[in-house]
Amino acid sequence: MTFTTFTPLLWLLLLLVAGAAYWRSLVDRPTGLKLASFLLRVLGVVLLALALCQPFIQDETEEAHVVFVMDVSQSVELKAALEALKPIEEGIRQLRPGDSFSLFAMAKGVREQTPTEMRTLLEGWMKGLADDAFRSESRLGDALLSSRLSFPAGKAKRLILFSDGVETDSSLTEALEQLRREEVDVRFVKLSTLEQPEAALVALESTTGFAFQGEMLRLNAKVRANRDMQARVRLLNKGVMVQEKPVTLKAGEETKLPFDQEMTTPGPGVWTAEIVPEKDHFPINNQASMTLNVQGQPRVLVLHEKERDMRAIVRALKEQDFEVDLRGKRGLPDRMEELLAFDCIVIANLPATEMSARQMNLLRSYVADFGGGLVMLGSDNSFGLGGYYKTPVEEVLPLVSRYEKEKEKPSLAMVLVMDKSGSMQGQPIALARQAAKSAAELLSARDQIAVIGFDGQAQVICDMTPASQQSTIMAAIDSLEASGGTFMYPAMEAGREMLDRTTAKVKHMICLTDGQTQEADHIGLTQQMADSGITVSTIALGEGSAGELLQQIAEVGRGRFYESNEAESLPQIFTKETTQASKSATQEGLFPHIQITDHPMLSGYDADGLPVTLGYVMTEAKPAVQVLLAAESGDPLLAVGRFGLGMGLAYTGDLTETWGGEWLAWDGCGRFWAQVLRSVVRKMDRAGLDARSEIMDGRWKVRLDRRDEAEAPLSGLRMEAQALDENGRPFDIKVEETGLGRYEASIPLGTRQHIALRLHDRDHDKLEVRHYHAAYPNEYRLDGKPADSLSTLAGYQPASIIAALPTAFQLRPISSWFAWLALSLLLLGVLLRRI
Repeated sequence: MTFTTFTPLLWLLLLLVAGAAYWRSLVDRPTGLKLASFLLRVLGVVLLALALCQPFIQDETEEAHVVFVMDVSQSVELKAALEALKPIEEGIRQLRPGDSFSLFAMAKGVREQTPTEMRTLLEGWMKGLADDAFRSESRLGDALLSSRLSFPAGKAKRLILFSDGVETDSSLTEALEQLRREEVDVRFVKLSTLEQPEAALVALESTTGFAFQGEMLRLNAKVRANRDMQARVRLLNKGVMVQEKPVTLKAGEETKLPFDQEMTTPGPGVWTAEIVPEKDHFPINNQASMTLNVQGQPRVLVLHEKERDMRAIVRALKEQDFEVDLRGKRGLPDRMEELLAFDCIVIANLPATEMSARQMNLLRSYVADFGGGLVMLGSDNSFGLGGYYKTPVEEVLPLVSRYEKEKEKPSLAMVLVMDKSGSMQGQPIALARQAAKSAAELLSARDQIAVIGFDGQAQVICDMTPASQQSTIMAAIDSLEASGGTFMYPAMEAGREMLDRTTAKVKHMICLTDGQTQEADHIGLTQQMADSGITVSTIALGEGSAGELLQQIAEVGRGRFYESNEAESLPQIFTKETTQASKSATQEGLFPHIQITDHPMLSGYDADGLPVTLGYVMTEAKPAVQVLLAAESGDPLLAVGRFGLGMGLAYTGDLTETWGGEWLAWDGCGRFWAQVLRSVVRKMDRAGLDARSEIMDGRWKVRLDRRDEAEAPLSGLRMEAQALDENGRPFDIKVEETGLGRYEASIPLGTRQHIALRLHDRDHDKLEVRHYHAAYPNEYRLDGKPADSLSTLAGYQPASIIAALPTAFQLRPISSWFAWLALSLLLLGVLLRRI
């Protein structure tokens, strides 16, 4: 007998009061009758309290509930699953009236089905309507634990699993043990695996994760097939095939194919093996990747719109044992893993408008979190001229794009003609407001600005206002809201009238739209403005904008045309255009270098002996950075500063024939700039670091051993970690000390495809960078062997579906028995008292 609760027994404390009353009772009755009556009533109260405790007794039962779990994952032949429905339906017919059953389709999760629904589902998948996302895994352990929740109370439990037995997680053994403890009888029926010809590249492995430049390293590609077939296996680096080998595959056997490859490129490199079989069913399992860290010469990425202009300095750096990769305006990587292949990034002549917001944030993280070096050289597309004002890149650099205009520079009157039609609703109009504010902030007190919005008609948002009245301008810009159609001509005409009325020396208009404007003589109006000295630049936002018309307007208006598919680039475009129009961000002439601060990167060089620069971009130094070289006016030329774990360096002159001709003609040019760059390149100091990693229970576990120069373990260190996923999103990771000098970081994988992990020993300023590449699900590995924990399970026959079941018990409530007995005793007690 069992009780649901014992709380009602607390009421029995009242019997103490009843006992006290009994001893003080003045009732004149025989002592025996008086005591018997009292005891009967006490017993009746006790029984009532026990009845409130809801007592139950166990009765044996022969009723049973059977759960059928059908594996429908990709590794199972659907015809075999459909054939297995027959013994399931036959077994269901053998159940007795009091028995019951459940049927589940199992793969990445479980779905309860009727036999008819299951048949329809399988037949539909065989016709090519397969749910690949659901069928991409065999989560056997999770499925068994989930399906057991369908067992009702008071019935014998049997679970029959139909599967190929290939698990893609590691929870099956624990799940079977849990079912055993819960007295669930588990049976297993082996289903045949995939019959279509299929080949898989199981893994790409190396004996080490690190190599030296020039080292010949062996990479092993492991491949498997379910049929005898011929195939080709390729080795790729950066998407380019470097080797290819033929291979003969034997059904069910794993073949190891070695590739001996010289490591020629320093830094982390992604190597991929790819199989090209003569017959194949799933393309998802044809590739495997790994990252190898190669130590060697410093590797620098140089970006310039006109690559040929940088060839002279690139040759000079290569002579100083630098590995230099010179690229054009599309050469900036958009993945952290690719950025980390370089020790330093040099932006020589690349406007911010050629970078996405993602690339800028990656550059910031590359320096701050991974210790990289970022260098910017002066040009028409650098600092403020390049639109870097208030961007993540400017955060890294030691110099900022704000500057004071010289008094003799001509004043500027600028009109912003901005599309505020309904299509600009949401983020585009918000970023347009931000862009207009950024443009206004860059103007001097002698300049003027106006903002005109247009939808179906023109609306003056901010009349021509001196740029010194920042609060008035900002408040007016904040009132810009999106609605209505698109007609740019009236706004351009209103802007021309404003510019005609000003006395500014430089008059400029910027037109922005994301749509097709109504027909009008836009070109004629632009020609009139050009004839009167007004320049016009245009911005086409999105693929649906009037790009051809806007480009013609910019050409006729002697301005610049910008085309962008991302609203996030608007602030960079506006700041770049404002700085270009103001004609005040550069100085040209002969400027000698004046040394301001002593620094190791200038060791061995006297500033008087350095070549003069023929021009530079005007900037300001941030607080707490080191300005090493400056012009006679005090404007910074060379400055350096730490940002996070890395370094930012800025040289406001350039290293091309434009302003750097004297540098290129100097014999010491290569040596000097090699020394400067070596001061900011990423330092991968790994001495005393030993890292290992493994995938376990859906987590990437990285274990780190720290030892000093005497190989003694280092404990109690301040160890930090940060990771970035494939989209560049950072997330913090906790590092725990698990032993003497041993540390561990555990990263949940989820759906992440790539993770770059940075481990930082803050006490010794040592870094370790590791990479994770998501493999395709184990479902496609073609192992074809049932899990060992399933091999000992009994089989299934429909005729014996309920045979040899463990004894089950049902709980029957007996509260009423206690209640009736209590009532009888209470009545008897009353009778005895009355006799």
